[in-house]
Amino acid sequence: MPARKLTKREALDLVIGAKILACGGGGSEAKAIKNITQTYDNQNYFTISHLDDFNLDDHICIIGMVGGGITEEDHMLVEGLKIVDENPMITAVKELEEFLDIEFQGFVATELGPNNSIIPLMVAAQTNKIAIDGDCCGRSKPKISISTTRVAGISISPLSMVNHFGDVQIVKNAKNDIRGEIFAREAARISGGSVSVARCPMTIEQAHTAVIPKTFSLAIKLGRYVRIANENKTDPIESIKKTLPEARFIFSGKIKDFSRIEEGGFTSGEIILETSEKSKKKLRIWYQNEYLLSWLNNEHYVTCPDGFYVIDSVTGHGLTPWEDDFKEGREVTIFTRDAPQIWQSKKGLSVFGPKVFNKNWTAYKRASSFS
Repeated sequence: MPARKLTKREALDLVIGAKILACGGGGSEAKAIKNITQTYDNQNYFTISHLDDFNLDDHICIIGMVGGGITEEDHMLVEGLKIVDENPMITAVKELEEFLDIEFQGFVATELGPNNSIIPLMVAAQTNKIAIDGDCCGRSKPKISISTTRVAGISISPLSMVNHFGDVQIVKNAKNDIRGEIFAREAARISGGSVSVARCPMTIEQAHTAVIPKTFSLAIKLGRYVRIANENKTDPIESIKKTLPEARFIFSGKIKDFSRIEEGGFTSGEIILETSEKSKKKLRIWYQNEYLLSWLNNEHYVTCPDGFYVIDSVTGHGLTPWEDDFKEGREVTIFTRDAPQIWQSKKGLSVFGPKVFNKNWTAYKRASSFS
């Protein structure tokens, strides 16, 4: 099957572009760069292929990390445990292959994001397989139950979950994707905050109904143009506009306030932005791992499943609430894009529409100093 070999520079550009398109989540940029460096320093390389390059009866699965914020009490659950598995994602894949008695020909990303895009590329490189040029969200999302595979009717199970400490779990059958998410989230919580998960085994024929294609190619292109703009000291925002002509730039202002709560395997909070105009328009964003809901001057504004991108106004780089990106006074620009068609369907909105997060949003309001 034809495969595109990525240069190390293209892999790094993928991280830049994926962090922009991830809507705040998708894993650590630093871990992604470490994984790229390790792969290419070992004289290996990443490869990607389109779905059309596979046979319809080839098998693939989704691979990625599940996790988020945990409490100090949760951290104590792994205190004193030794790391015995340096590559739990590879172990998760092998465990699922053994359980199903099949061999996967490739892997697909759970979402588009800095490290969760790199994971299938890295695992494919280490196992002589191929990564799909696409993912199962088109952006990042806070739960693995929020997946285009769920909309397409592809079962989340069987799934395997492996951590660094030697724990291996196989869920033979999950009643539904929501329960599969609960199993994985709890495994992440008791594993120090993250767990490697291989799930949704499917054929390429099934994948055609679910995978959003060519998102890696788009991220590489976007990352390259943003990088070049910074190197040439030109406006990276203009580069983004040219690369994503369908994007709508909706807000530019400064960070006024930022809050974060970490518990239950999630990082949640609010970002408050204000314009520098006399009118002082205020944009409020609520995130649960990723940017999900927003209000402009207290009126409902952009929501999931649409892409909601917060970038630094000077560099054009994506920002994330997981790190120390939201310093008061920082200039940011926000743009949005319509969600892929699969998310705009009735079933898609029932999986990733704003109503899905009403309960989570209400719980956050009660637990925070929201006003």
